Amino acid sequence: MQAIPSDVPPSAPTLTGAQREAFERDGFLFPIPVFSAAETRTLRRRLEVAEAEAPPGTERAARQALPITHAWAWDLVHDPRIVEPIAAVLGPNLLLWSMDWFIKEPGPAFVTYHQDATYWGLEPHRVATAWIALSDAGVETGPMRFVPGSHRGRLLPQRETYAENNLLSRGQEITEQVDAAGTVLAPLAAGEMSIHHVRVIHGSDPNRGQDRRIGMVLRYCATNVRQTKVRGDRAILVRSDDAHQHFEPIPRPRTDGGEAERRLARDHGRTRRKALMEDAAP
Repeated sequence: MQAIPSDVPPSAPTLTGAQREAFERDGFLFPIPVFSAAETRTLRRRLEVAEAEAPPGTERAARQALPITHAWAWDLVHDPRIVEPIAAVLGPNLLLWSMDWFIKEPGPAFVTYHQDATYWGLEPHRVATAWIALSDAGVETGPMRFVPGSHRGRLLPQRETYAENNLLSRGQEITEQVDAAGTVLAPLAAGEMSIHHVRVIHGSDPNRGQDRRIGMVLRYCATNVRQTKVRGDRAILVRSDDAHQHFEPIPRPRTDGGEAERRLARDHGRTRRKALMEDAAP
């Protein structure tokens, strides 16, 4: 992949030594201020335009494909205010593996306790998620709960429930009981970010607020990470260089919503669904 300049503008946050130590110890870190109120409103507006323009039933796929189909989203995942804190915990050479959105309308939707590393096929586990609130993710809205230090333990068995109202693709949940008293609630204000390790146990409760709780989820990995479940997975180089070339590069969209961009998004979607929904390596 073509190298991306790693110069950091003065406004980009850098984690303190104490913050890096907290991430290493706990497997998560919050809150990290990222976007102003005006920027957050603009991003929410762009998301909701993309949802409104998608054919019925394809809204989630359209959201996930935004860095492939729209230049603003490709640029967004390079934003140093997001990337530099990730680089502080994963190292300087970074890829964006995926964009997803965890959106809870007011109501019964929830996320069971799980570990992301179980299903993604990414090895080694130098992978972290930036979870950015585009609406209030306060206590009433069902913010994430983390089990501190669980990323340093083993990957636990998970069962697939496909339960109604579970936002996860398989309704997956770890089979061991989680003591809620030992979890840490991670509320965020709109425009703030949390970071969590791919192995940390986490979940969330229903949204009992009045507004939809919108989480923009960006999964980053070090460039030495590889996909073990499928061939032809894709990623975006966001910082420094990629000497490993384990992923096919996703270029910056030339035309927002263009045919070539939408075709690439469809091809990528098929590859990614295979990676997420199949257990065996090719």
